[in-house]
Amino acid sequence: MKFYNVGTPAKPCGILKWRGLTIMLDCSLDITTILNFLPLPLAGSSKFNFAPHFQNFRNAVEKELCEVNGSVLVDSTPLFGVPTESSVDISEIDVILVSNSFSILALPFFTEHPNFHGSVYATEPTVNIGRFFMEELVEFIEKVPRNSSRMSKDVSNPNDNGKENNIFKQLNPTLNFPIKLGSSNFNKDLREIYSRKSINDALVKLRLVGFNENLDLFGSIIATAISSGYSLGSCNWVLKSDKKKVVYVTSSSTLTTHPSPMEQGSLKDADIFFLTGLTKSPNHNPDSMMGEVCLTVGMTLKNGGNVVLPCYPSGLIYDLFECLANYLDANSLVSIPFYFLSPHAESSLAYSNILAEWLSKNKQKKVYLPEDPFPHAQLVKDGRIRHFKSLQDIKDLRQPCILFCGHPSLRCGDIVHIIETWGAQQAHALIITESEFPYVECISPYLPLSMKIQYSPIDTSLNFQQANKLIKELKPTRLVTHADYLVPPKEFPDKTEFTIDYPNIDTFAANSVVSLKLKRDGVSAVMDHLLAQEVEPNARNGAEVLASTITATLDNSDNKYRLLKPSMDMCNPWKCPPSKYKWGSLDATTLLNKFTKEGFLQLKLQNSPTGFVLANDTLTITVEGTSTHVVCGGGDDGATRLKVRRILSSCLQEL
Repeated sequence: MKFYNVGTPAKPCGILKWRGLTIMLDCSLDITTILNFLPLPLAGSSKFNFAPHFQNFRNAVEKELCEVNGSVLVDSTPLFGVPTESSVDISEIDVILVSNSFSILALPFFTEHPNFHGSVYATEPTVNIGRFFMEELVEFIEKVPRNSSRMSKDVSNPNDNGKENNIFKQLNPTLNFPIKLGSSNFNKDLREIYSRKSINDALVKLRLVGFNENLDLFGSIIATAISSGYSLGSCNWVLKSDKKKVVYVTSSSTLTTHPSPMEQGSLKDADIFFLTGLTKSPNHNPDSMMGEVCLTVGMTLKNGGNVVLPCYPSGLIYDLFECLANYLDANSLVSIPFYFLSPHAESSLAYSNILAEWLSKNKQKKVYLPEDPFPHAQLVKDGRIRHFKSLQDIKDLRQPCILFCGHPSLRCGDIVHIIETWGAQQAHALIITESEFPYVECISPYLPLSMKIQYSPIDTSLNFQQANKLIKELKPTRLVTHADYLVPPKEFPDKTEFTIDYPNIDTFAANSVVSLKLKRDGVSAVMDHLLAQEVEPNARNGAEVLASTITATLDNSDNKYRLLKPSMDMCNPWKCPPSKYKWGSLDATTLLNKFTKEGFLQLKLQNSPTGFVLANDTLTITVEGTSTHVVCGGGDDGATRLKVRRILSSCLQEL
């Protein structure tokens, strides 16, 4: 078994080669690369539309480099990090298994490649919510057309397989980019975002799967999606062969939120246990962060200010709606409106209320009462949540208010205009809850700002304490995880509790290949009913186990083995099976006595760790646990070998 890591701990993507199949585990898109580009303002912006060019670098691309607040940013269409194809030929991928709506974002780059002919599996919510995310990002970028970056000309061609030089890597490494694209840790191709047509074409090819549904992958592996508890429809994957079990755990949560809870029983006793997608903010407790958000929102609203929360159109926003509504009700702020801005705002709110089978038990119970599972459905009916496709669709913005809009990177979407408009007023607050992006780099181009900036990351995925507890309970034979998880994060070098601890562990790093030992003990075969009718098992020498010999044809089709009744041509002399079979183990003393009586003199017996050896000048017999080797010397004409065979057979039992 081999595992090719082409992702990062935060954006997992791996390729597993096992039992003749090439399986891609997730296809995440690294959106953090957008932080290297100027924000895309919806309206005219003197700060971003006329940002000064970087003067200290002479190159054909210097007009695309701008210096803003000490950072060098690129003034062109943003590029995104796609898992590199250089490790494995894309034509070799047989199956792509998608775990959640965040790890599907790079899918069009693979399925729309002319050499891809594999199958893709994901749950229904993963597909539909993933569509929200992809289409929203495309629309945000299309709204503000920019010249395509010359910085990307070597990596935007899907046929170059990332082999051409990336111009980013040719830039002076001292340039202060938010993300060091030229570093050895960056192992992705940079591409412009796909089109809406590519999204539709990619998602049409997906095959929907339910929790605990067994998928037969070419007769070689059974794949099962198991609830991970992280988001609607998110799952972990269990891969089983006849006798081996491989588990892939990523972006999982044991907290009680709105998705179906994490199922752990199916993950036990794995031979290989892949673990990735742990929390990106290990030093922040989600419950505490939610409390901080509520307090800041309440204080800002009471002072007459507006609150802005950058967000995705699904996921955490549902919990924020519920918690903030309860907090405002308890603090006599019922009249404060929520504004939800997204091209998919209406679809997201409606879709979340028809996913009963993918929700937690408490929310499922409400469906059968019948009630809406999420409180935001009633908030929409009461007019407290108002949803719009974009900021320009709002005719009357009531203030103070709470405004949810994207994109969380603060580089595109309505959030760019909101920060520029409200950023100079101290009464307002910007609360960043998404942990995916470093908030300092996110707000850097907008500085200085008078509005309050608060970073309260709410990441419900497993933290290190929860992950260590989980793997100790599940007891996998071998744990495989990212090397970064074995050392404390750079931000907290003394926090050894922010590491994974397990006795049997293999690690992978950026763009690495790991060979994993998974011994194949054998395969199961189904006996044909015609052959089974002829089998007459019976006890031998008083043994409790019944046994019988069979003569059969072994058929292998679609990686499934069957024992069939042999055809007539097996009765020819070359294929005719023996009438009796020898079996049993050889005893060293008995064997030595028999060979001595048959005239084999001066044989010496030597014990070995796996058996024993009988030898003299012309004969060496090596007996091991599962094999016997005979070496005859001295110009033997075959007679000695036949005699040795007869003596060895006489020491065995017949069947």
